[in-house]
Amino acid sequence: MDEDWEVRSDSERTKWTLDPFVGVGPLRFGMKPIEVSEVLGALTEEPQQLVVRHLQDGRQIGEIGRYWRFGLRLFYDPQGRLEGISFDGAIGPQVLIDGVTLSGRVPSELERWMIDRANATYADDDFELWHMGRGIPGSSSLGLVINVQRVADYLVTRPVVFAEHVLDDPSNILPQEAWNITA
Repeated sequence: MDEDWEVRSDSERTKWTLDPFVGVGPLRFGMKPIEVSEVLGALTEEPQQLVVRHLQDGRQIGEIGRYWRFGLRLFYDPQGRLEGISFDGAIGPQVLIDGVTLSGRVPSELERWMIDRANATYADDDFELWHMGRGIPGSSSLGLVINVQRVADYLVTRPVVFAEHVLDDPSNILPQEAWNITA
């Protein structure tokens, strides 16, 4: 099988714990790109590739940081603060919460976990579990969306985590690249 289509095993991945609305692994929401580069420099030799996002009128609206070989995309707000992280489901760090692994999994297994967690913990809260377009599940208490990506002939989970203010409108605050399953 072509290695571009392989999913790294859990033992081959760096393991990062999600701390909802605070950060994941060594990354903290609010960090500047230079701080992220310093922290991740200890984990990968790959430099962060930054792309500035602009509105049609030319105003800067944020930056996207990419670590292609490490499997991360980082989303910065207009002030240059980290507000979202997208993990490649095949090669990115393994994200854990409550002992559950979130990357490279069968989507229906994690959706079932999210539903069970919501029912057990937030039975009276209709807003804990929600869905983006295409039925992608999100958790309000975790600041988490379990997106998917194609690997060969199947789909695997690709978590997207974000700062608390992103809950106001995740699909518009974070750029399309955060949600695009083929990027």
